[in-house]
Amino acid sequence: MSRFGLFWIEGFGFAVALEQIKKILQNSKTYKLPHLPGAVSAVLIEAGQLVPLLDLSQLVGTGTQLGQVAQGYQVLVESEYGTVALPADLTGKIVTEQKGELSVIVGEEEDFGTIGKLIYRNEEYNILDINILAIEMTQGFWQSQPGTGGARRHQ
Repeated sequence: MSRFGLFWIEGFGFAVALEQIKKILQNSKTYKLPHLPGAVSAVLIEAGQLVPLLDLSQLVGTGTQLGQVAQGYQVLVESEYGTVALPADLTGKIVTEQKGELSVIVGEEEDFGTIGKLIYRNEEYNILDINILAIEMTQGFWQSQPGTGGARRHQ
């Protein structure tokens, strides 16, 4: 039985597999650093490590930066490439997949970083592929940013 953490950020609902959620912080201090990749809005420090806060507006396709939300949660999620943080409004819940309706997305361009949808109580949540997001939104975008010299973060 799979369980998901369900979150919202400015009208965008997303779900993360519970076993990938490391910690949920509330109103944690974030830092904007020069030359961050376009998909990383800031970094935060957790257990002595810099953790990138991903800008989920890259998924929504809006001009706003969802990572700029001042008050809320930072959902720390483990990926194959390290920990990343996702911004979320001050709402959230944990549900089992049986409580909702699951659908799988297969190769649709507009759904980058999403592996499926979970409909729970008539609300749609995008199930995020954390491994793809972690590599593409931090390292993939990093190489394409001017002024970085193609530098990549090393693990």
